[in-house]
Amino acid sequence: MRGNNDNPKILIVDTDGRNIEMLAQLLETENYIVRDTSGYQKSLTAVQNWKPDLVLLNILISTFNPFDFIAEIRKNPFIENQKILILSQNRKIDIVTGPSPRVKGYLNKPIDFEALKNMLKKTLDHSENNKPLTIMVADDDEEFCDLLKMFLESNSYKPLIINDAQKIIEAVKIEKPDLLLLDIMMPKKDGFQIMDELQDEVQTAKIPIIVLSALRLNNYQEKGMLTGLPEIISRELPKEIVLNAIKKCIGRDISPKIGQRTQTIKPRVLIADDQTELLFLMKETLEKSGFEVAAANDGKEALQMAFESHPDIAVLDYNMPQKDGLAVAEELKNNPLFAHVPIIILTAFSEKKTKMKGLSMGIDDYLIKPVDTDELIARIRMILKRNKQVLDTNPLSKLPGNPSIQARIEREIAKQSDFAVLYLDLDHFKSYNDAYGFEAGDLVLKTTANLLVKLTMQNENSEDFIGHIGGDDFIIITSFEKAEDLCKRITSSFDEISPSFYSKKDKEAGSIVSTDRQGNIQKYPFVSISIGVIHNRLRQLISFAQISNIGTDLKKKAKKETASSYVFDRRKD
Repeated sequence: MRGNNDNPKILIVDTDGRNIEMLAQLLETENYIVRDTSGYQKSLTAVQNWKPDLVLLNILISTFNPFDFIAEIRKNPFIENQKILILSQNRKIDIVTGPSPRVKGYLNKPIDFEALKNMLKKTLDHSENNKPLTIMVADDDEEFCDLLKMFLESNSYKPLIINDAQKIIEAVKIEKPDLLLLDIMMPKKDGFQIMDELQDEVQTAKIPIIVLSALRLNNYQEKGMLTGLPEIISRELPKEIVLNAIKKCIGRDISPKIGQRTQTIKPRVLIADDQTELLFLMKETLEKSGFEVAAANDGKEALQMAFESHPDIAVLDYNMPQKDGLAVAEELKNNPLFAHVPIIILTAFSEKKTKMKGLSMGIDDYLIKPVDTDELIARIRMILKRNKQVLDTNPLSKLPGNPSIQARIEREIAKQSDFAVLYLDLDHFKSYNDAYGFEAGDLVLKTTANLLVKLTMQNENSEDFIGHIGGDDFIIITSFEKAEDLCKRITSSFDEISPSFYSKKDKEAGSIVSTDRQGNIQKYPFVSISIGVIHNRLRQLISFAQISNIGTDLKKKAKKETASSYVFDRRKD
């Protein structure tokens, strides 16, 4: 450890001794306090206990999955705002991006399927015996592999999926694929090591490789594609860029675009306790932590304050005059206006019977007095985050639901800049559900959601929005300039994947037989996607309802086509 106690603290999470030493020497010149760790648990413990101003994380670390590490930090309310700079140096990057790369191609995730299709055609010889070529996919992201599998099958390739990095070499030797699609970053063994081992064996050295990676190698990103955090991934790290990035992260004027979380609307907390000193202490602490607080001295006043303030969460003392905490909670839970409001009960004792009664009423948490205010704040944040996710996330696709969709559209209207709203709807989905069952239908919806995410979030600075209205209806909010190209990619990619939803018999027939809403037997084409595009280039958009109505009309027009299609709003009034 170097530096004075008042200087910023930096934790280096890495296993590469050369990197660690280089960074330590560089940071010493700026008088930073430096520690380094390499294991998953030790790194988490250091973040929790040492409380560094910044974590420098090597995203290519092989001892654990770095995205699991980031996710663990973000879901822990005590350390969720930890600043992280992804800083990775690997001398083997030239294998992928150098002047004479060893690989046949390199594509960034989310994958542009049209670019991948062209790369496969260019790399592989399709002339042999009309036999399907075997393509091995080596990636630990199972949902991404499902998308790739569908894409490859739709283009007459034979896919083989390997999710475990330690099994790739043996699988390549046994299967002898015609090409390997390789993720550069997997836990336990990275892609560089895998490529080295393949080169060491005569039987595997000539197998062509295309690298698919979320990382942008030899490049500095102000916001990383998958994490929203700053990233530097390079063969050689320019010292000036590294120091400037570190100073920017630690500085108080850090911009929201590189990871800082901002909140314009303060969460509202109702607190009720008859101990005046404790009530004021909690109120003052919560307000300093960014909450708007309504305080009540007894149960009757708590109910009155609930109707006046419409809280996002209530913290109620169990033992209060007029009405105790459980009685207040029961009235709130029985009122449709407040039934969704989470409740924490404060109690001076831990009695199983009381807790069981509260839990049966839907109480979210208990805290034993004397109250630790840090723990109270952490619990409130955790419950609010969980409650928002439950209320506003589609359980199937995990995409934002209608409240977030409406809020985002209203935000775009208020900004008065050019934007476009894509209303997406699956065609012939009911007939597919009837023929194949709801489980197969759910798979189609999840695959569609994943495809939309992969195609829409095409670069690290994307500010586009994807939501799931419900059923087979989705929505994307993007800029007007990007809308048409995005529609083209979505429709073509969906039509590429759609045949893989069907049995071999139905694929050969090119359609399925099912019943319509009146019970008549009919022949239906494969599931396709229709998109209505609403924008404010030709007319003013003034409300969420107006946009919904226009979108519904446009989707009907798009549905008249047999394949996936899109229709732009051309009306001026």
